[in-house]
Amino acid sequence: MKNKKVLLEVENPKLFSQLYLKLKELGFEISQGEESVKVTDHGMGDVVLDRVSNLSNAVSRIYLKSLGKERFDELLIGIDTNKERLTVAVIADGKLMESREVGLEAVAEYIEDVLLNYPHKRVYLGVGAGNETGKKAFQYLRKIFPYAKMVDESKTSGRSPYVDIRDRDLRAAYKIALRSTL
Repeated sequence: MKNKKVLLEVENPKLFSQLYLKLKELGFEISQGEESVKVTDHGMGDVVLDRVSNLSNAVSRIYLKSLGKERFDELLIGIDTNKERLTVAVIADGKLMESREVGLEAVAEYIEDVLLNYPHKRVYLGVGAGNETGKKAFQYLRKIFPYAKMVDESKTSGRSPYVDIRDRDLRAAYKIALRSTL
């Protein structure tokens, strides 16, 4: 990453707090220096947020600005299926950007939001199909996203020295996203 320093000049306290926590989680240093990516919701800066900016959109714009890019090369979306909920992992250029647990009826809308908030060149969508819910989710999503891929989810929730994620469902969704590129 070219510039991991961010100067936050955000008047909205809720947005400031959310941005601060998410950027720290992604490894950014919140600074007050001149050589930082300036983020503001008023006036001028490197990344200017409007009043209705959501967190995903703001973080992706800041991340891209720090890389000196306009869009991500690859956007990977992995879905781990459980009986009552789906765990979705969003990986942009190798970095886990966000995750969420959603129901089957809300997953398509969430994926559409992700696709809008993270500009990309290529997208991969993998759905773990190790159970009946996974097969239903894949059939449903394949109608909306023709590039969706059914992924074998065997051994995705197990611990690995290469993936340091504690939540086993999120770890499985992360590995499913990676396998979707094969």
